[in-house]
Formats: sequence, structure tokens, C-alpha cells
Amino acid sequence: MTFKEFVKSKTFVKHLVLIILSFLLLIFIISLLLKVYTRHGQEYIVPKIEGKLLQNVENSDDVDNFDIVVIDSIYKEGVAYGTILSQDPAPGSRVKSGRKIYITIASFSGEIVQMPNCKDKSLKSSVQALIDAGLRVGTIMYRVGEISNIVVEQRYKGTTIQAGKDIQSGQAIDLVVEVSSTTASVKMPDILGKTEQDAEVLLWKAGLNVGKKNYEGKEEQGHTRVVSFSPSSRNVMIGTSISLNLVNDSQAKYKQELDQFKESNAEVEVQDSTNAGDNQENNKTDDQSLW
Repeated sequence: MTFKEFVKSKTFVKHLVLIILSFLLLIFIISLLLKVYTRHGQEYIVPKIEGKLLQNVENSDDVDNFDIVVIDSIYKEGVAYGTILSQDPAPGSRVKSGRKIYITIASFSGEIVQMPNCKDKSLKSSVQALIDAGLRVGTIMYRVGEISNIVVEQRYKGTTIQAGKDIQSGQAIDLVVEVSSTTASVKMPDILGKTEQDAEVLLWKAGLNVGKKNYEGKEEQGHTRVVSFSPSSRNVMIGTSISLNLVNDSQAKYKQELDQFKESNAEVEVQDSTNAGDNQENNKTDDQSLW
């Protein structure tokens, strides 16, 4: 029998069909096993665990289909140890069973750092030294003296704190600054659209205090930004407390509120520029920048 005759024979056709059917059956079985293994089509909604204690979350049925992974712990004053500060994926996300939820929790206490020396330094240098050490600025107070813009005292909870003393990171340090006049004014720094942390540093370095904060949306480091502030004058008196309105930049209303504030303050800036020549001589002493 020739090869051509064999190909046309019933035996060859029968075996060829069996091979094709076996191949298709194998593909079907593999596909079925993959669906079972990956739980194809079976999804779960990520629960909201942010703000809850980790211990309570781990003992609840809400996270039975998820693996909780702690990626960081941060000390936050006034927040109970083990409180979940953030989670990823976000609540409401649809994921497969076994998906990891990465969380950041509140630590028991802050890292111990050494208090830097701010005395006899400029306000800007002192603020930067505190930031570098992992500390915050509490209240900036002023008193009249011979040398302007020099820190003459550093206080922690109302008591003078010496350089080199151990202190928990994240604590607020009050600064007493000597100036030539407590009625002098400074230029308002550009904090619009800045993150909460960057805005605070800019205000402190300008000799201003951080006032009341109003949050809209999730408080998230690096994404909570300033959309408006008060007072909104171009020049403010030293030591003034600046209230901040902050919105998470992932929200649709973030850019809208930012643009609205810019538009509402555009007219004020034009008026200030028009009257600048008339008021320059009268405000020469009060409106000059101290730093």
C-alpha cells in the first residue's frame, strides 16, 4: 500500500479523528483545572479595615479570604497602638480569594531621637533641624530683642529642652524667636496645591503657625493637599496662625476647589498690585520680610 493510499484509508482517518478529539479533550480538562485552581469568576469585595485595631480585624470573619500583611508601623500621637492607618487595596475593591491586603499600623511609641540645638540659629535653620531629626514645630512665639530672626529658646510641653536630650520622634517643639518688631509682616508662602507636610514646613520657615485643619476625603501622606487657606492675604503678620483646607488629590473635587480659590483670590491680588504704590511708603517698615 502506497502512502497516498494509506492517507485515504479509513484506518488513518479514524486515528486522526481520535487524535484531534483527544487533544481537544486534553485542552478542556486543563482549562477546567485552571479555573478551579484560580477560582475563576469568584471575587470578593475588600472590606474597610482602616481605623480598626489589627487584633480585632484578624479575629473577624471579614478577612477570611484575604492575607493581612503589615508593611510599616508609624507612631501617631493620640492613636491607639495597632490601629490600621492605611490599607491597599482600597475598601470596595474586587479581588480574588487569597489576595494580600497591605496595611500600615500605629506603633506603640515613636523612635527615640536626640533633640537638635536650635538656640542661636535662624528660624529657617531651626525648622530644618527639627524636620531632619523627625520632630515637628509646635508654636512659634516672638519677643522683641536686639537680633532679629534668632531662636533664643526651645521648649517641649512648656519646659525648656536641652540639645541632645532623648525625645520621641513626631513630638512638637515650641520655638521662641527674637525679632526687632512683633508687628512686622512676612510674605505669605506659596502653599496652594502643596501637600500637608510641605505646606507646614513652608509656613514654619516663613515664621507662621499652622492653625486649624479641615480635611475632605482620606488623609493620606503625599496626597492630602491644600486647596485654600485663611487668612489669604499676600502679607501677614509674623506668628499668624494659618487655617488650612485640605482635599485628597484623588478626589474629583480637588482640582475644582483649587481653581475656585485661585479665581476668588485673583481679584484681591490685582487690587493689591494697584494700591502697592500708594501704600509702599506707609508699609515700608511693617511689610518688609524678616528673613
